[in-house]
Amino acid sequence: MRARIFAVVGIALSVLTLPGCAPFKRTPDARFFVLRPLAEPPSTAIPAAGGGLVGVLPVRVPGYLDRPQLVTEMGADQVRVDEYARWAEPFPAAVTRTVAENLAILLPEDRVVRYPWPAGESMRCRVSVELRVLAAQGDGSVRLEGRWALLPNEENPLMLRPLSLRRGSLPVGPRGVEPAAGVEAMSELLADLSREIAAGVRALPNEAARK
Repeated sequence: MRARIFAVVGIALSVLTLPGCAPFKRTPDARFFVLRPLAEPPSTAIPAAGGGLVGVLPVRVPGYLDRPQLVTEMGADQVRVDEYARWAEPFPAAVTRTVAENLAILLPEDRVVRYPWPAGESMRCRVSVELRVLAAQGDGSVRLEGRWALLPNEENPLMLRPLSLRRGSLPVGPRGVEPAAGVEAMSELLADLSREIAAGVRALPNEAARK
């Protein structure tokens, strides 16, 4: 009886060692990524007399991008979701944080705050960003499209601009744009967006901005 048990165990072990019969094959570990703000240090300049409070509203993104995984657009009607490349924080919150931190660096004369801010604050303007795309593309580029607006306390925008930005020639691996390179390009595109918004804030007439 004991010999028969040893024989069964031996057969089972031999099956597990056959090629293609490894039930405990290790899957790749997920990697986690964050968007980074501008590398420039925050200015130590004292806010100018013409400065004010600039509020950054939550950035809106399409539902297919609002997920933990990085997304690649493979065509007009197809996306690929990378289960092993993930965001370390919710994607809309990451974009909002990055834009706000960039604006705090680019607008040292103003005080930049994220929503929600204290009720009754006198705002120079509110920044609204709506993205249609912020993702790697099947051709090895990263694209950012959408629009941004500067709003007064009312809803009629003081300034409204479309967005169409791109970074190309990125390293491409077996599954498309290498995730680290893609995230770096997204951070650079958000820096370009933030520079556009900062220029718009500076161009606001003070009297119009405080209506």
